[in-house]
Amino acid sequence: MLILITTYPNNSRQLKNLIIAILKQWLAKCINRINYAKSYYIWEWELKREEEKILIIKTTEDKKEKLETFIKKNHPYKLPELIWIKPDDVWEDYLKWITSK
Repeated sequence: MLILITTYPNNSRQLKNLIIAILKQWLAKCINRINYAKSYYIWEWELKREEEKILIIKTTEDKKEKLETFIKKNHPYKLPELIWIKPDDVWEDYLKWITSK
């Protein structure tokens, strides 16, 4: 099991379409959307402040490359945040569901 954390601009309609496309293409089994995050970062030597949404995407190793390629292609940011986490300990029943076909 893998978890991908990414942020997305505050555009609910586009984000909903992205989430549905990921799930319909079986690139992930479950996606959580956190609706409000205030992000502060340096981009091209300037301090930026943005309202964003956070996605927590649960998938499997065999889908990692396809999911990453899909998000890079369909994300509005030039450099989307893609943070992969491989949990050491997942409840067995949940893990079976995530990894089932």
